[in-house]
Amino acid sequence: MRKEEDHLLKITADGTPTIQSKIYNTEFHSMHGALNESLYVYLDKGLRYYHENNPKKNIKVLEYGFGTGLNALLTADLAHENLIINYHSLELFPLSVDTYLNYSELLWEKSDVPYNKELFNQLHVAEWEKNVSISPHFTLFKQKCDFREFRPESTFDVVFYDAFGPGTQPELWGKDIFERIFQAMSSGGVLTTFCVQGVFRRMLSAVGFEWKKLPGPPGKREMLRVLKP
Repeated sequence: MRKEEDHLLKITADGTPTIQSKIYNTEFHSMHGALNESLYVYLDKGLRYYHENNPKKNIKVLEYGFGTGLNALLTADLAHENLIINYHSLELFPLSVDTYLNYSELLWEKSDVPYNKELFNQLHVAEWEKNVSISPHFTLFKQKCDFREFRPESTFDVVFYDAFGPGTQPELWGKDIFERIFQAMSSGGVLTTFCVQGVFRRMLSAVGFEWKKLPGPPGKREMLRVLKP
């Protein structure tokens, strides 16, 4: 464990690092495995599931919580000539350069990840509030924004809802946010999140979503896949 500004960098059970926010006193990822959690919840049960059921060449992804950039890295790595991804990510408090560089150092030195380190750095140095072509098949738009103030101006196929949990930031799990997400999602669109609370599920149903509880990643019993009919 090392201290970095207002954050602590920690190694999770699968050997990949996460960050503990001193502001919110919680980790960005599961301590049972940061990489495993991102791959399972967002890539496998979200993006890959959508693509298997909607074999479109162009997919638009909306992420609530750029954080360490791990979800963006995994998504960019998945893009290819037959799967072109436009990735729009929201983050109110971007990591400092020193923090993400130290996170990157741990990610490649302490674990055996098969991903491109230069690609990861490109995601972090990409200009904010601008569409940036990271590769011929992956475009990134990073927006500094409070989730409650975001007003989508386009339609998205896949949503990664990766905010801190309701116990930490309950204001980010309100009906108004998810009503706007519902309106912004394409028919058949998919949202994935780790939250399965009953009050959250009832709110999703009231908004018009369909949802299904799935087995969770290591260390968590369940997760949620949410569909727009």
